[in-house]
Amino acid sequence: MKIIAFSIFCMLTSVTACTQERKDNSPWIPSKPKATHAIPFLTGQNDFVYVDKTSLKPVTNQKFRSASVFTATGFAVVGNGKNEYAVIDGNGKTVLDFSTSEINLNVVNGLTFYKRDIEYEKKMPVWKWDWNIMGSGIKKEQTYHKIEIGILESKQVLLHEDIPYLEDNYYLDCIAVDESHLFWNGTLYEIKKNGLSKIENNIAELLENKRFLKSSNANFSMYELGQKKAIHSGLKGTEALSLQFGRETILLKDVNKERYEPEIPKLLLDSKTNDVYPFPQYEKVFPKEIIKATASQIDFIKKISLVYSITNSPYFLLGVFNYDHDVWAYDWLYIDTKGNVTDSIDTYSFKVLDQVGNMVWPDRKMILPTQFIDKNWKFGKINSYQGMNDTYFIRIEDEKKLRTMGLWNSKTKIWEIKPEYHDISVLDAEKQMYALQKEEDGLYILYDQKNKKNIGSKGYRSINSDGLVTVQLNSRENIYYYIDIYSGKEYKEN
Repeated sequence: MKIIAFSIFCMLTSVTACTQERKDNSPWIPSKPKATHAIPFLTGQNDFVYVDKTSLKPVTNQKFRSASVFTATGFAVVGNGKNEYAVIDGNGKTVLDFSTSEINLNVVNGLTFYKRDIEYEKKMPVWKWDWNIMGSGIKKEQTYHKIEIGILESKQVLLHEDIPYLEDNYYLDCIAVDESHLFWNGTLYEIKKNGLSKIENNIAELLENKRFLKSSNANFSMYELGQKKAIHSGLKGTEALSLQFGRETILLKDVNKERYEPEIPKLLLDSKTNDVYPFPQYEKVFPKEIIKATASQIDFIKKISLVYSITNSPYFLLGVFNYDHDVWAYDWLYIDTKGNVTDSIDTYSFKVLDQVGNMVWPDRKMILPTQFIDKNWKFGKINSYQGMNDTYFIRIEDEKKLRTMGLWNSKTKIWEIKPEYHDISVLDAEKQMYALQKEEDGLYILYDQKNKKNIGSKGYRSINSDGLVTVQLNSRENIYYYIDIYSGKEYKEN
């Protein structure tokens, strides 16, 4: 099982990029934004116009076939009747011209990143033709993506490439390191005049507290932002651990072993000191000696296959995969930096997820203790998202094989939303706004969890966090428009 650890930090897969300045256009000078409080309004002619959220008066005379809400920096993506897309500012001025390329925006540290992407068939040289041995012909073209990624405020182009679609691993997942620095695409940048300047290349992994890993010939070095000298160097991947318990030496093999070799090993060994730094933040040394443990705990440790560092704590997570459970899962112990083993610890802002985002640690028994459950329940996957704090989505199956989900508060030990729904979607975790679907293929309704009430009485086929909803007119036709997810107000012509 491939698993991923998260604290309050996200990690990004690194890929190669290039940076260049666009020379054919002068940098866009922003006019004073006036439409960031505007919203797309669906007219009776199925066009969108931007209106003031309160008065519903148009803020421009432009009409579009599709329109997004404005970013916090005052930009929106709009579409015309030719299936072309562009970016406009708060005054309706075109910032990126209409083209058939799809456009995505993301705001980080006050900068608006864009990605333009178009798929096309590229004619290939004869040695790259796809010869079908079954006689159905020769494929002389391959599917390619033409990609451009840049910054709207400065028109700086960070990447411009034509690549096979299977190699398209470019995303707008920029990470703010601090107010003046960003990490993207394996590169650390400094923000200067609404643009980015490279300060470090070929970063294998960005870590918390402004640290990062660089690799060279299977060796890793750890650095801190602003420091030229490595914090640790000569680190190598390992799957073995050695622990001394009294006179006994416990050798552990295949720790954190994965089916495929990871880009960054889950255990990094300092060959000079034999110190081992575990995933995900590699911030502290795993103990070489067990100081305090019971006989049963030692037996458990001899079988462990998972060792993670619990960030912002003195503890490490020790896991043994148990195939005897009704639902296969890990059993856990914990060891601190001094070598003391314990069966339980206090809660920390730390989660271990599997490769599809389901909770591995803390597990169901920690989140929802047995005394709070119906004896006939079986449990499915558990999820929690950023901003949900101590609340978790838990899926259950009752004695009638009916599968539902609810929202459980692990701190207060109550169901914030009873497990009576087929699906629950997060719209705003901080303000506790959700979309509830009672039955499969049913409609979603707005729910204000903080005030324990439904918002309005209308249901929708889908509700997005930005307020975009889908309404089915008939078996063949859907319409899309925006609502205010906090009040239920609809932005469309009656």
